[in-house]
Amino acid sequence: MTIDAEIVSRDVRLRLRLADTADEPFLCDLFGSVKGAQLAASGFPSAVLDLVVAQQYRAQVAGYAAQCPAAQSLIILRDGSPVGRLLLDRAITRWHVIDLALLPGARNGGVGREIMQAVAAAAREQGAEVLSLAVATSNEDAMRFYARLGFCDIADAATASHRWMELVLAP
Repeated sequence: MTIDAEIVSRDVRLRLRLADTADEPFLCDLFGSVKGAQLAASGFPSAVLDLVVAQQYRAQVAGYAAQCPAAQSLIILRDGSPVGRLLLDRAITRWHVIDLALLPGARNGGVGREIMQAVAAAAREQGAEVLSLAVATSNEDAMRFYARLGFCDIADAATASHRWMELVLAP
């Protein structure tokens, strides 16, 4: 079974597919759209900023690969065009969202909600008991987003930089 048959959004315009090497430029640009704004406040000239973003992107990719070698990198498509990425580690009883990132034009329009609901439904159907994720403590918008989806903050799993959140998947 393919990933697009396993995780299906109710919105027919949205689907997932496995990322491949041809997606690397998109993924780097997506990372830049998320992290570049944060780094822009540093006042670096744009050429230096581009180098820093590229370096941080490579570090993120290497870090995720080392920490979660079984994770699947999925491209989120809307009407056939890439609008985001979902990095998902699927174990038997626990699915873990490592990263969810959307292009600016796809944010606040229901794409993230639809994808996360589709992931939760697929996890439930495949017997997972919990859907978990970690959110940077500085990302209050994301914490509110996940709370609206039913994720609960697991206070004893928090670190100085991240909050652990879980959604218990009822059978």
